[in-house]
Amino acid sequence: MKNSFKYILMGIALTGATLVSCDDLLETKNFSDMSPSNFFKTEGDMAAAVTGIYLPCTTNWGYSDGGTGKWYNALFNADINAYYPAGMVTTDAVRHYSSNIFDEFTVGPATGGALTNTYNVIRFVARATDVINQIGKSSGATEDIRNRFIAETKTLRAFYMYTLLDWYGPVNVKLNPETLMDNSIQPRPSVAEYVANIEKDLEEAIATTSFPDKYNGDELNWGRMSKAIAYGIRMKLHMHQKEWAKAKEDASKLMTMGFSILNNYEDVFNTSRTSEHIWSIPSNLASDNYYITEVLPSDFKRGYSHKGDSYIRGNESGHFSGWQVFCMRWEFYDTFADNDIRKKTILCEYDTNDDVHKDRNSGMVGAIPLKYTDTQFANYGIQKEHPAIRYAEVLLSYAEAENELNGPTQSAINAVKQITDRAGVTIPASAIAGKDAFRTYLLAERGRELYCEGQRRQDLIRHGVYISLAKARGNNAKDYQVLFPIPQNVVTEAGGIIDQNEGYTK
Repeated sequence: MKNSFKYILMGIALTGATLVSCDDLLETKNFSDMSPSNFFKTEGDMAAAVTGIYLPCTTNWGYSDGGTGKWYNALFNADINAYYPAGMVTTDAVRHYSSNIFDEFTVGPATGGALTNTYNVIRFVARATDVINQIGKSSGATEDIRNRFIAETKTLRAFYMYTLLDWYGPVNVKLNPETLMDNSIQPRPSVAEYVANIEKDLEEAIATTSFPDKYNGDELNWGRMSKAIAYGIRMKLHMHQKEWAKAKEDASKLMTMGFSILNNYEDVFNTSRTSEHIWSIPSNLASDNYYITEVLPSDFKRGYSHKGDSYIRGNESGHFSGWQVFCMRWEFYDTFADNDIRKKTILCEYDTNDDVHKDRNSGMVGAIPLKYTDTQFANYGIQKEHPAIRYAEVLLSYAEAENELNGPTQSAINAVKQITDRAGVTIPASAIAGKDAFRTYLLAERGRELYCEGQRRQDLIRHGVYISLAKARGNNAKDYQVLFPIPQNVVTEAGGIIDQNEGYTK
C-alpha cells in the first residue's frame, strides 16, 4: 500500500459508506451493487472495499452512512454519544459533569444516541460478509493478497461482533452471503452460537499465512488488522466469557510476539507504534482525537497533576477551553497511591482563565483524566492515537486468567509486576494472599492502568460488581442492566421476531 492507511480511512469517512442503499437497521434489500465482474478487478479495488469496513473505527466525530442516509458517532470518538465514553460513565472510574442517562442508569430502548450509534455496526458485519464473499470470488490479485484481505476483514468483523455482544448480547448478524439480499428477519442466536462465529472468524484469520503478525514497523499501514490484533480480540472475548484457559493461551501467545512495556507511562499515549501498542485507532490532521477537549473544564487555563507541583499542562495564552463532558470520580482517583507515576497524567488542580485556582474542595467535580500529556491544548483536537489494545492489558489479562486457574502463581505476579514497577508502586503482600485477594487487586489495578481506555465497564461486569457499585453511588440500577437495550425501532420493525433484552420490555 503506497498511501497511508489512516489518510485513506479518513477520506472514506468524509465521503461516507456507499455499499448499501437501505433505510433502516434491518432492511438489506439491494445490499450491494458490487460483483466480481464490475468491481473487484484489482488489488486496489479490494483495498478500497476492505478499508471502507473500518468506517466506525476512528477518533473523529463519526461518519455519514450512505446505507441509511444518517450520521453516526464513531466507536472511538470521545463524545458522550459514542460507544466507549457512554460505557465509561456507567462505571466507578468516570462520571458525567452533569445529569446523564448512562451515568444514572436510566437508558431505555428509545434512548438513541450512543445506543443507536453502537448498534449501527451490525450493518458493517453484513458489509464485511459481502466483501469477504466478493474477494473470495475474484481473481483480481494473487491468492496471498486475497487471503490477506479476507483475514483482515474477518478480524474486523469479529471485532464488531464482539462490540455488539458487549453491549447487547448476541444479535442477528448476517454472516451468510447467500442471504444478504433476503429481507426476512432472523431471530437472535444463542450466546454459544454467536461466540462460536466470532471464534471461527478469528481462528481462520490467524491461520492465514499471508496475514501480517503486526504493523508496528509499518507507518503506512498502522491501524490495520493483524494477527496480533486477532489474538487480542479473541483474548478479550474469552475474558468476557470467563473461558480462562483460552484467554491465558491467547495472552501467552501475545507475550511471545515481541511486545513489551515502555519505561515511561506517558510515552504510551504520546508516541505511536511502540512495542506496547497492539492496536491503536489512527488520528491525524484530517481526523482529530477530541478526547482532551471532552475532559477539560470550560474555564481551563493550566493544570497541576500533584498538589503544589509545578507540573503544568495548559495553554498559557488562556484562549482555549474544554467542553467539560466527563471527569474521573474522586473516589477512584483516591485509589492511586501518592507515589504512583500514573497520577502525572491526571490533573487534580487547575487555574481558570481568570487565574482562579480550583481543586476538589473548591469547585472541581472530579479529577481531569488527561492521559495525553504531550500537548499544550492549542486546538480542540489533537493528533494522538487511541490505544484500543495494548500490551499492559495482555499482561493483566494473563495474570487474571492464571489466577482463576491456579491462584496467584509467580508467573501471574511477574506479569503484573512489569506494570507496577513502571508505575513506581509495589504489589502489597495482602494482594497475593490468595485467589480472592489477588482477583480483587487485579480489578483495581486494571482500573488504574487502563483508565479511560474503554475497558472498565467490561471489567466490572466480569467481576460481578458493576451493578452493586452503581447502587452504592445512589443509582437505582437493576441486575439486567449489565446489557443495554436493543434500540426500540429495531424491535418494532422486527414485529416480534427479535426479542428485547430482559428487563427493558414494557
